[in-house]
Amino acid sequence: MKADIHNLFLKGKNGNLVEAFEGDITHDLISIFLDKVETSLLRMGESLKVTRKLYNILVEALQNLFHHLEIPPAEYLKSLKLPEKCRYGFCTVVKDGAGVYKIISGNFIKNDSVQFLRDRIEQLNYLSSDELKELYKRILNNDEFSEKGGGGLGFIEMARKSQNKFGYDFVKYDEHFSFFVLEVLVK
Repeated sequence: MKADIHNLFLKGKNGNLVEAFEGDITHDLISIFLDKVETSLLRMGESLKVTRKLYNILVEALQNLFHHLEIPPAEYLKSLKLPEKCRYGFCTVVKDGAGVYKIISGNFIKNDSVQFLRDRIEQLNYLSSDELKELYKRILNNDEFSEKGGGGLGFIEMARKSQNKFGYDFVKYDEHFSFFVLEVLVK
């Protein structure tokens, strides 16, 4: 399976690469990656409006990676020569020829979370921008938070700010884990 997951990362780098990382997700890495993306966008001459929008969505995607990933199976980490408790994930930011940015992130999740996450993403993909706004308010007002601290607010914020439907996939790794890939388009 290692090759399949690593190939997902490589596939996500196709296009005009802005920045990418693969490996241990830490607070420091997130800060460094955000700085690199912002610097790259400025160097590319991107507008402040698009830069801010992309940056805000990227913050949500990276926070999702940091707070909701599962430690990968030991044999996977060993195959990449990563530490035993590595919080493995990846994120790429690419720009296509039409000026659309694509944020692709990936991380391990437990198989028993796949259906809930799939249903949540499908729900968000179905809702209008007004319905997303109402859902966000309802979750905040009703204190509907998960054991990891979120009520899906990060996903809702990404959907609201990007104004695009999510692309996603779940690649089964073994009987316990799948690899979740999320794609967010930013115009």
